[in-house]
Amino acid sequence: MVKAHAVFAVALVLSFAADAGIIALQGLSAAPPGPDGLDYAMFKAQIEPMFVAKREGLVRCIQCHGRGAGAGGFAIQSPAEGTTTFTEEQSRKNFEASQRLVVAGDPEASRLLMHPLARTAGGDPFHGGGKHWGSKDDTEWMTLARWVNTGKKAASTTASLDFEVYRSKIEPMFLRERDGPSGKVSCAGCHSAISTRLRLAAPPAAGASWSAEQSKQNMAAVSQLVTASDPLKSRLLLHPLDASAGGDPSHSGGKFWKSQDDPEWRELAAWVRAATPAAGAAATPLTLDYDFYKTRVQPMFLAKREGLVRCTQCHSRGTGSGLALSPLADGAKDWTEEQSRKNFASASALVAPGDPTASRLLMHPLARSAGGDPFHGGGKHWNSQSDPEWQTLAAWVKGATTTR
Repeated sequence: MVKAHAVFAVALVLSFAADAGIIALQGLSAAPPGPDGLDYAMFKAQIEPMFVAKREGLVRCIQCHGRGAGAGGFAIQSPAEGTTTFTEEQSRKNFEASQRLVVAGDPEASRLLMHPLARTAGGDPFHGGGKHWGSKDDTEWMTLARWVNTGKKAASTTASLDFEVYRSKIEPMFLRERDGPSGKVSCAGCHSAISTRLRLAAPPAAGASWSAEQSKQNMAAVSQLVTASDPLKSRLLLHPLDASAGGDPSHSGGKFWKSQDDPEWRELAAWVRAATPAAGAAATPLTLDYDFYKTRVQPMFLAKREGLVRCTQCHSRGTGSGLALSPLADGAKDWTEEQSRKNFASASALVAPGDPTASRLLMHPLARSAGGDPFHGGGKHWNSQSDPEWQTLAAWVKGATTTR
């Protein structure tokens, strides 16, 4: 076992669990590269061999991260005894696991690159397995960076978000100390040290503020967690919001806001609502297809799964569990058209159109080993993102219709 540093424990406590992508995928069947577009052929030929490479004074990556054990959250497969190569199935699993530690198009926000990089070169203060690279000029680091840059960087909404409001009202929230599971700490205390999408500049001295240039960099990171004009689809607002108030069940750093009436939450929401979608996004909004939902998605809510109850058994009681389905009439085996429309609206509210892995409807019932949330009281319905049901839901989220 790799001994966890105390600071690593604190950082994990406050990291955005869902966004950070520290959960590695296990048990997946072979699947094509994900929507980020990271190059699988390059991964297999140039990245994967690093996992079995021997470095002076350090053990091989697979010694701690192999056998699907996932030290530090990175679970890769081990080659067969006596070999240093992976099977195709193992390579696909390793590829999926590696993607979870990468922000496509942004090497310096990718844990796979920053944890084993020396702190003097800008790396994280973590990685129990030691520092593999003393510089970003290291051949391995540069190869990894080229691979990460084969992926598609997420579109930013920075241009539509008001920078002056951000700097005067939003950014100070990140410096405010709060009571967390490990004592008082600020958002910046952790998110300036860990490699997640929310990568903030190092906190300024007590009583001071970030420079204007640092604030612009911070806002660029923050914007990746915002859906312009829609607070309830913005991770920045949902992760630290209590689940009973409509927030994500995630954010292991604790829940800052018990209600959407909290002054901080309302300030953030007003800032997000004032934003407009980035250029191009507004011109071609992604619409969720009702007919596809009714014929392909809604039947899942009535399906019986071994060892689990039907979705309707919990979600049609009006218990406020997020997905609010209409109760079936006595003896009915399906919903009326009016009820289906209401169900569609409820399911759509748990979806980020175009982004399945940012959609609670898909991530809550997905096994943690496959990248899902650590929640869902009704159990885990899917052990893999390759499950036909999960794939159907993902297609719907990406804009599939009954005609294409």
